[in-house]
Amino acid sequence: MKKILALAFPLIISQLISMALVLTDVWMMSRLNMSALAGGGLGASVYFFIFIIASSTVGCVANLIAIAYGQRLARPDYGNRQIRLAVKGAVLLSVILSVLLMFSFSYAPTVLKAANQPDEMITLAMEYVHALKWVMFPSLILLVLRGLTSALGNVRSIMVMSIITVFLNVPISYLLTFQFGMGLTGLGIGTAIAAFVVMIGYGAWVFKQTEYKPFAPWLNREEYSIKLIFSLLAMGLPIGIAALLEHGLIYGGTLMAGTISVASLALHQILLQCLSFTWNFNFGFSQAAAILVGRDFGSENHDGIKQTSWHSFILVTVMSVGLSLVFIIWPELIADLFQLDDGSNAMSGLLASVIWVVALCFIVDAWQLLAINLLRGMKIVSMPTVMTAIGYWVFGLPAAWFLMPLFGLAGIWAGIGIGLGITGILLLIQLLISVRHYTNKRRNNDFACVS
Repeated sequence: MKKILALAFPLIISQLISMALVLTDVWMMSRLNMSALAGGGLGASVYFFIFIIASSTVGCVANLIAIAYGQRLARPDYGNRQIRLAVKGAVLLSVILSVLLMFSFSYAPTVLKAANQPDEMITLAMEYVHALKWVMFPSLILLVLRGLTSALGNVRSIMVMSIITVFLNVPISYLLTFQFGMGLTGLGIGTAIAAFVVMIGYGAWVFKQTEYKPFAPWLNREEYSIKLIFSLLAMGLPIGIAALLEHGLIYGGTLMAGTISVASLALHQILLQCLSFTWNFNFGFSQAAAILVGRDFGSENHDGIKQTSWHSFILVTVMSVGLSLVFIIWPELIADLFQLDDGSNAMSGLLASVIWVVALCFIVDAWQLLAINLLRGMKIVSMPTVMTAIGYWVFGLPAAWFLMPLFGLAGIWAGIGIGLGITGILLLIQLLISVRHYTNKRRNNDFACVS
């Protein structure tokens, strides 16, 4: 467990710092007005729904580098070359996806109108999106850099990078939003400026270090080829599809909330931040565990895969249960943070009616997040994608749609919880089968050697 905790702690801090950026944006939106909060949150949902395609595909470079790191133990030259090729492929893919996906934002208003979103909300959402879309390229390059440093064990630099991002983003966004009166556009531009500055600064620092200098993407340029992106696409596309299915469940709930009322949509955005808060805790553990599993997979240490999987499951379960209890027992913390009491107590009452359902989602979300990351560490991506499709879209979305007329926003979140829960159980079963397979494979190999 010490290895997981040592690797996970800086990653969790980094994730929470990144979460702080989102929270400050939501807080600034709430300071503008309720419509800005609802419209900006809707715009953020649009952006991240598209960004998840790119980030999930490019982000799997961390798994490939971790596996190459394990291979490097036995074959140093081969392992180092695989790391170089993974970095170059991820940089090339980041450029291609940034160009292609930025054009897709122009279709967002048509989709939102078809989803019966109010015209005012669509206008505000696109105001935020058109500024925020410039964050895509630097964010993808930072994912590549983060994948390299985390897979090789230098997670503290990621934490420092995240802190610097906050110190840049918050004052710039505040200045543009309020002092220059740019509103939601200022929030998006502020985030983009901070992302570009950090990308340049962190990239320069990383490739000045002796450990990472051989993997700089501008070295050995003859290695560049369109074929480099194939391994990333083979692993990343199923991951991207799985992430889209999950976000389809989450943001499908956003669209449903928008059909109830502006108040429900605004509160839904706040509840999503609560889910994201716990997700960042769990993702730090899951990413650390996946890196360790990837290293063990590359070095064929199958007993290590089993041990890491079991320990990480215990840790993430205990942590998510504890966080759920905090939200259930003290919902007023959320109400005070976002100043939901407006004299009528309508928003606080709505929060109290739904927060316990959201809190239960934290636990099942932790299970599915951990299981799917551990499976990715073993390069198992196709079957988990099928399982997410079943859990999220066969059970989750229909349940939310059916329960919404009966219980309103609480019904939507109950459906989300059902989707996450079924997906988590299916993925844990798949993880158990996979771990047993590799453990038995190791035992059979050992037996064959003895014989």
